[in-house]
This record gives sequence, structure tokens and C-alpha cells, in this order.
Amino acid sequence: MPKQHLPTPVFSLTAANRLPSWYRRPMLVTILYFIGTLVLFIQSQMTQRYNNFIIFRSSWDHMLHHMPLYQLYPDTYFDYFLYHPTFPILFAPLAVLPVAAGLFIWLMGSAGLFLYALRQLPVAANKRYIISWLLILELLNAIQSSQTNPMMAALMLLTVVNLDRGKPMLAALFTCLCFFIKGYGAITGLVFLFYDHKLTYLKYCLLFGIAGTVLPLAVLSPAELIQAYRDWFQLITSPVILEDGSVRGMIHALLHLPQQPVGRIDKTVNALAFSGLAAALFFAWKNRPQHYHWIVAGYLLLWVVLFNQSTESPTYIMAVTGAVAGLMMLPERPLSVILLGLLVLVTSLCPTDLVPSFINKIAVNYQLKALPCLLVLLYFQYYLCTGKSQKA
Repeated sequence: MPKQHLPTPVFSLTAANRLPSWYRRPMLVTILYFIGTLVLFIQSQMTQRYNNFIIFRSSWDHMLHHMPLYQLYPDTYFDYFLYHPTFPILFAPLAVLPVAAGLFIWLMGSAGLFLYALRQLPVAANKRYIISWLLILELLNAIQSSQTNPMMAALMLLTVVNLDRGKPMLAALFTCLCFFIKGYGAITGLVFLFYDHKLTYLKYCLLFGIAGTVLPLAVLSPAELIQAYRDWFQLITSPVILEDGSVRGMIHALLHLPQQPVGRIDKTVNALAFSGLAAALFFAWKNRPQHYHWIVAGYLLLWVVLFNQSTESPTYIMAVTGAVAGLMMLPERPLSVILLGLLVLVTSLCPTDLVPSFINKIAVNYQLKALPCLLVLLYFQYYLCTGKSQKA
């Protein structure tokens, strides 16, 4: 009888034995995450550059004093408050602390939650080490801006982790938390379509959604809350927040075209983006290749950043997290290694001061941060649309 060769597990790491021992110590990467965050906290204190934290902190004070959330307050901070009307309530425990203490907890908590979410991914320990190392630079890039993006990436991962573990209540909670911070973060909830307990998940989404929607009534009147929702929707759909970090921004930069909110290129890119998303979801449902749940999740994390008019450099922690996690779920191939290298070098490294200035200038001027992420998205698209069923 011929000897049968068992397939190599997808989650194995063929190079595991060649990794140096220090590389595989979870405590080391944990320490580096928090030391890097601590250095950035000290830097922010010395330079007084934590505008986003001041925006979040001030939103609670504005809500408490019945002031409009979505107006400019140039005497306090620059830029708009762009977040859900429930977010000031969620941020209140940090808003009442002294600025330095609140900022320290915010940055450390964001890094800690992000690292915790990575540790929950359903891959072998060897691959979790690699994922953590590959994402450390992008995480610190995002931490430096003191925005919500690292926390959003963590909550989006935890949504899928809990769907994967058959815990629809927790998955619904994380989905709704994403929505009540940045509305578009709830997109990872679409992965529920590929899991059991769909009705239970939707019921909890409805429960948490209603509770979160009316939560500001603890401070606002019904009329004030309705007005806040109107103001929020008007602001996030206006060209006021048009950024250039998306695929559209990269195309405009490469072609030396001015940014236009509803130009022909933008309409074409939007049409292709939504068509691609619909195709990815349909063929994932039809083909169901290996680990398609997580490839869909990675696709959604990439998609929501690459085709979002409010995307800027710190937002890419979500896209890169989805790209790296998805690639590490796929069988090991040379293309995956190349794409991982491009993500680290072009997306995470080139836009920083760690490279020569002429390289940094090219990467920033032409918005090349989006390019490796777009290539990974197209790879996931191909995999989902052509992959064979794992039951075949």
C-alpha cells in the first residue's frame, strides 16, 4: 500500500527552526511595543503634539456644556471632531483626568489592546511572533498621532476572533464599539455572513446598537442628540474632511491632478471598489477556500482604508493589520513574502524619517503608502474569487 503524505498544516511555519531564539520570545516584542509607546508619549509631552487627544478630551467637555460637537474650536485645537456622537461618553473616563495621565493611559491602552488582539489570532505561536514584529513600526506610526486607529484595528480583529470562536454576543459588542467610535469600523461585522449564529449576532447588534445610540441622552436632550447626529452625518459626507491617503489620492498624486471630491476618477474608483467588494463577498460564499473567513476580514480592513475619503497616514494601521494577518493565514508562497516585504518597506518605513529624505519625499508626495496595500487587496480578491472549496 503506497505511503500517504499528509498535507503540511497551513498554520505551520517552515522556517520556524531557523528563527533566532530571541525573535520568538513574546515578552521581548511586548516590551518593545510598550517602550516604543512610552518614548512617543514622552516625545508628545516635550513637543506638546497631541492635538487628537485634545479633540477627544474636549468633546466630552463640549457635550457636557451642550456645545456643538462638530464645529471648529481653534482656541482649543485644530481640525474637526469627526467621531460618533456617542464617542465623548465612551472617552469621558479619560477626559476627566489630567492631560498627561489621560494621554499616557490612552496610548499605553491602545498599544496593549492592539497587542492583545494580535495574540488572539488563530495561528501558531511562530506566526504570531512574526505578525507582531511586522506590525510594530506601523503601530508606532499610528500611536504617534494619538488617534483611535490602533484601538479600531484591535476591535475589528476582536470582532472576527469572537465570531470565529462562536461568541456572537462579544462579536456584536466589538462591532458596535467600532461603530460608536468611527462608523465605518463596523464593516468587519459583515464577516458574520459566513458564520453560524447569525440571528443571535444580529439581535445583540440591535441591542447594543440601540443602547449606544441613546447613551448620549444621559447628557443631551432628545432634540440636541438628533441635531448632533445630523451634524455628524453632514460633516463626514462633506468635502471638508477630504484627505489624500486613499487609492484615489495616490492616483491623483501620480497623475499630478488636483484633489476633487466627486471627479470622474473618484467615481470610477468608487464603482470598481464596490464592485470588487460585492464580488469578493459573493465568491467567498460560493467557493469557500481555506480560511476564507479571515481572508474576507483582511480584505475588509484593507478596503475600508483604501477607499475612504478620510484616510490619512495613521489610518493605515488597520489596512496593514488586515494585510499581514490575512497573508499569514494563506499557504506560504513567495508572493506572500514579497508582499509582506513591500508592506514593511514601502507602507510602514518609507513615509518615516528613518529613510533618506529623498525616499521619504517620493513616498509622501506620491502617496505610495497605499500601493502595497492595494496589491494585497488584489491578491485577496484573486484568492477569494478563484480559490477552491476546502471541502473539495
